[in-house]
Amino acid sequence: MAAPLQPPEVVLPMVLTLRRPLLSSSGDIAGFEFRIDPEMQRELMADGDPASQAAQVAAVLVAARLVALEGRLGFARLPAAWLVHAAVPKTEPRTLIGLEFDPAQPLAPGTLQAVVEVARQFRAAGAQLAWDAEADIGMAPDYLLARHAVRPLAEVLAATGVVPGAESHPPVIATDLVQLEQLELAVLGGVHFATGDMNIVAPRSRATRRLPPEAGRLTQLLGQLNAGVDTAVIVDDIKGDIGVSFRLLQRMNSPAFAHLGGVASIDQAVLMLGRNELQRWLGLMLMQFAPRRRLASALQEIALWRARTVELLAVERGEREPGRFFMLGLASMLGGILETETAEVVQALGLPEEAESALVEQAGPWHVFLRAAIQVESRALTDADAVSDGFVSAERVQLLSNQAWAWAAANALRESGAGNEKSR
Repeated sequence: MAAPLQPPEVVLPMVLTLRRPLLSSSGDIAGFEFRIDPEMQRELMADGDPASQAAQVAAVLVAARLVALEGRLGFARLPAAWLVHAAVPKTEPRTLIGLEFDPAQPLAPGTLQAVVEVARQFRAAGAQLAWDAEADIGMAPDYLLARHAVRPLAEVLAATGVVPGAESHPPVIATDLVQLEQLELAVLGGVHFATGDMNIVAPRSRATRRLPPEAGRLTQLLGQLNAGVDTAVIVDDIKGDIGVSFRLLQRMNSPAFAHLGGVASIDQAVLMLGRNELQRWLGLMLMQFAPRRRLASALQEIALWRARTVELLAVERGEREPGRFFMLGLASMLGGILETETAEVVQALGLPEEAESALVEQAGPWHVFLRAAIQVESRALTDADAVSDGFVSAERVQLLSNQAWAWAAANALRESGAGNEKSR
């Protein structure tokens, strides 16, 4: 007797949500934006398979929900029509759902009614909702969604003053901005939240800043650590600088190190911290010499994320000294943040030749780690890229990136105020 026919197996597409920092008007990271990969979204729109669409919606909402549970805003961006696939939880606090309506393809009345009903259910559960001001769906949004990919930046900023001074005017979320300058212009121009690609790069030789003389002690100590100078010599040099000594003791007696029961000497501080952590802290101290800017706090956390991501990728590949890759990732951000040439950053930090090749020439064995982190940041990483660089998959690299974000949030050094006073 022939075996009964089995229904065909349903193969769902890979679920890989894209994550970007959600910057607040005060200049810090208020949460994270999650969205479906645009290419995947186009394919699923053309295919029209509801099961595949539902899987993507669930992944984006779960990612946003996890961030919300950590106390930050989880911003989930979805095609408006796909909201009907979402399962509404009993409570959804600190989750922000951005609904994207396509003016070129208006929703059928029945579909729109279903979307509005689910949106009302999410709002009743505690979620906030955002959509474009031009989308009239019979209810008011909590935020106006201004997509730079659809509208020019000038129009995005103009959306903040549709009714100047009116308290009832919803705050604006500007999305899909394409560089750091646009993000800063947006938050300075009055948007409540902004998100997009940072594209932080070090300037070329023209119009760059030199590191100030006060940074000399920090770069000297970093060079000694990279060169393997004896710890006792480094301790003596730290003692010779009152400012560095004070900051180090302040750091070691902060709430983050309360479990140590108090640190009273530089010798004890260096011993407790360790050479790797001391090197990280000194590198971050250089950020106090950055030009004043609104996004100083966010940039510091993003720098921590990239540095930690590069380090975790090195661990993943079995590198013997992954701590050196943390400095590689940090150095890749310092040039743009300090507005200093990358070559000067390399020299100031005393980085090895492999790091110099990766940073200056975008080549060499270390460049694969930096390239993977930047591809995650720019949402350009593919499975083919990840595998060719020696990683398991793009999904695995993304997982390491998420771990790095959690680490960066916990280690942002806000309690020490490193650079915040001079940057704001």
